[in-house]
Amino acid sequence: MFFTAGIMAQPANSEINKGNEAYRKGDYKTAIEAYKNALRKDPANNTARFNLANALQRQNELNEASKNYDEVVKDATLNSLRSDANYNKALAYLKGKDLLKAINAFKESLKENPDDDDARENLQKALNELKQQQQQSKPKSQQQNQQQQKQKPLNKDMMQQKFNELRNQEKQLQQKLQDKNSTIQPDKDW
Repeated sequence: MFFTAGIMAQPANSEINKGNEAYRKGDYKTAIEAYKNALRKDPANNTARFNLANALQRQNELNEASKNYDEVVKDATLNSLRSDANYNKALAYLKGKDLLKAINAFKESLKENPDDDDARENLQKALNELKQQQQQSKPKSQQQNQQQQKQKPLNKDMMQQKFNELRNQEKQLQQKLQDKNSTIQPDKDW
């Protein structure tokens, strides 16, 4: 049984080597096909899956790359491989402008390898960028709310309420004037 697995691993490894050579040359399409061939021969080969995800990321197939990184994380027995897969997944999310997912992936990477300075630095950059985006979008949303409030027509009930408020204010002013006039005593006639 182990002999059969070894025989199956050899063709998978030769496909991985072909994929690695194509990847180094920048021929990512060929690399993707070679890694897929390796996975057909050995579906549990995390090296082939990790390399496939990297090649897919280079081709801007970010969703597919992310799925493959998730498979690597799920099946990996080494913390370093899980850390690397999460780190690369975070980079894919950054490339796709999904800061929240990138931040979470960097955090997962750091859980597996707390000493990874690159992951820590990129996490901090992503957090800073998210904070900056939130600050920039906040004034815009406030402006939009103000514009929407200005554009809202006054309905009949609101108009009646405003009218009643003004009438009450006028009555209070008239009352004050009457009180003031009644307290004024006429000049004494000597």
